[in-house]
Amino acid sequence: MPAGTVSPIDPCLHQLTRWGGVVTDTRMQDLLTVLDEVPDPRDRRGRRYRLPSLIAVALCAVAAGARSFYAIADWVAGAPREVLQRCGIRFRVPSEAAIRQVLGRIDGDTLDGVLVRYLAVDIGAEGGRTVVAVDGKTIRGARIGKQAAPHLVAAVTHGDAVVVGQCRTVDKSNEIPTVRKLLRGLDIAGAVVTVDAMHTQRATARCLREQCRAEYVMIVKANRPGLLARVRDQPWERVPVVWSDPVERGHGREEHRGYKILTIARGLRFPYAQQAIRITRRRRIGTDRWSIEVVYAICSLPCEQAPPKLLAAWIRGHWHIENKVHYVRDVTFDEDRSTIRAGHGPQVMATLRNVAVSLHRRAGHANIAQACRRLAANPYRVADLVLRG
Repeated sequence: MPAGTVSPIDPCLHQLTRWGGVVTDTRMQDLLTVLDEVPDPRDRRGRRYRLPSLIAVALCAVAAGARSFYAIADWVAGAPREVLQRCGIRFRVPSEAAIRQVLGRIDGDTLDGVLVRYLAVDIGAEGGRTVVAVDGKTIRGARIGKQAAPHLVAAVTHGDAVVVGQCRTVDKSNEIPTVRKLLRGLDIAGAVVTVDAMHTQRATARCLREQCRAEYVMIVKANRPGLLARVRDQPWERVPVVWSDPVERGHGREEHRGYKILTIARGLRFPYAQQAIRITRRRRIGTDRWSIEVVYAICSLPCEQAPPKLLAAWIRGHWHIENKVHYVRDVTFDEDRSTIRAGHGPQVMATLRNVAVSLHRRAGHANIAQACRRLAANPYRVADLVLRG
């Protein structure tokens, strides 16, 4: 009796010819080879699909706009055979249960590191330096009962907003030590890392300078009262405004920022701080009166290497991680209302969304929702985007 079509061994030579050419794309070979580094959580017995193939088809589906395991399974079921071939699916199409069970058991941190290496991101530089923003995001929809929802910390490049790393916060902890763990795993020597006020910590500053060989720009707020008082007590009244951002107008709002900068040799008692920045934000909605907010920051670079215009760009660019990554995951992929909760599923899906967004941006798409809609109608283009990077 001849072997069935689901058998991994087929004696028919025409089958070998039929599936020939599956590995002609060198970039596709690289993807499946790199994904082999992800440990397979399954027992050796009964594996019907290779783990790299399941991850590859899931990434293709997410790049086409899939928001759940059911949507991924639907995309796979409707994908042409040639597209599945390129992902390594040669015979039976995987079901939703197979996809859910496997992706829910993969280690999310390992998968993220492997996919980031596959992307081989050529991180854009501003002023000759790599600039990376680091911030955290809670996946609110993944909360189970009284358990805390998974909290992920990501590193994103300024400008092109490509995700270069992500790490999950340990339960019953916070993102401060997770940020240091994430940074130590990235190759950011010589880079500038921007963080919000939560991460203005001595240990984080030392980690960046001594272990990562990187520089920092940190916001100073009331969570560091001593440092805030020392920065605030500088002779700002005698310092002129050295840079002003152009007035921004939009949505009935006007906003203007002015920057005063001081070189600090001593006195702040914060590791490696060399410049103190005072940002005055003036904002008006409609015909209302102007509201004024003063924010302080510190930088580890001297003024010769971080002039005012560049410092202002770094401080403003930090919010790309919110506007171009976290917002997209919430709105385009509806992450906060996702019902994926079991195991590592929430983190794995967040990683796939990050990679999909990065691929779209690297392909020149500013509107990620529009890019997903266009690719959803053409699975061949999805395969070209994901498998060729």
